Amino acid sequence: MTRWTKPCCLHSKTTLLAELTDRPFGDVESVSGRVLQPFSIAGQQGAANPLGKARRALNDGDRDRARAFVDRAARLPYDEHEQAAPVAMAVHMELFCLVTDTLEQAEADDSRWLDAAVDVLAIADEPTRCDMRDVLAAIDQDYSLNTPERSRIHSAVPPIPDRAALRVLDLSPTELGDHVVSILAACRDYRAALNAAG
Repeated sequence: MTRWTKPCCLHSKTTLLAELTDRPFGDVESVSGRVLQPFSIAGQQGAANPLGKARRALNDGDRDRARAFVDRAARLPYDEHEQAAPVAMAVHMELFCLVTDTLEQAEADDSRWLDAAVDVLAIADEPTRCDMRDVLAAIDQDYSLNTPERSRIHSAVPPIPDRAALRVLDLSPTELGDHVVSILAACRDYRAALNAAG
């Protein structure tokens, strides 16, 4: 058996897969995709840093600087484990967690989380509306909502055209960057709508 001298996330994928075949159940691990998880985590962490900087630049009104950080994140290698660009997953999860965290912290009769989401749907561009639709559809499926909230989601979501999730779209780095900046702007707008509602 080969003795590893550095963490598996620092190995090349090819070297790591070759070394695993010499271990018991090594072939099983490589087929399962588990062996690629450290690379996936590294990609997600690599996307988080420039996205955080892009968010701050966008909040400061510097869209060009935000775009430069987003472009850096969009150039990260494709994540074979997750079958997606790391920045696409990261920005969608930022929007998803923003809305669901707000919902989970709200009182049962407080629908400001949904008011803000509907406000964003009204002003966002189509790619961002598709992502917000995906977030609201997941909430509708996974959360216990009151009847008026479900009705509002059901009326807000159908007019938005169907589109595959951002993570599976085949986009150029420029197109991906456009989507990411737009979703970050929607997160900013969501927070602003919440703050305005008190």
